Amino acid sequence: MIASFVVRQLKRELIVQLLVFGVVGVTATLTHYFTALISHEWAGIDLYFANLIGYVSAVMVSYFGHGRFTFKQELDLQVFLRFALVSVSTFFCSELILLALETFLQLSHRVSLGVVVCTIPVITFVLSKMWVFRARKE
Repeated sequence: MIASFVVRQLKRELIVQLLVFGVVGVTATLTHYFTALISHEWAGIDLYFANLIGYVSAVMVSYFGHGRFTFKQELDLQVFLRFALVSVSTFFCSELILLALETFLQLSHRVSLGVVVCTIPVITFVLSKMWVFRARKE
């Protein structure tokens, strides 16, 4: 009886965490996409630099949102450094995906950016849950 209660609570906590991650992630994704798109189309900024601007904007939303709301962790230097490493790694991954989609598949920048901002959050969740914001052993 106690074991089934614990299992239900863990499932409920994971579901809530996934929902919050989704809300923060969608907010960060939309921030990335529209900041990059507006930077490129309205300001005439190179697509790759516009993607960087969108990325930096999304990182801020993501770090604070996931740290405080999704994973409920104190945001200290150690967490920031892990988050920064994951963010930089996934940013370079996003640039490679963007390059490949535009160069080899010759997709439009709108579609390419859409693929990037839908792929990278999945990778980020797994790394965030397993490493960046993992529960601390007290």
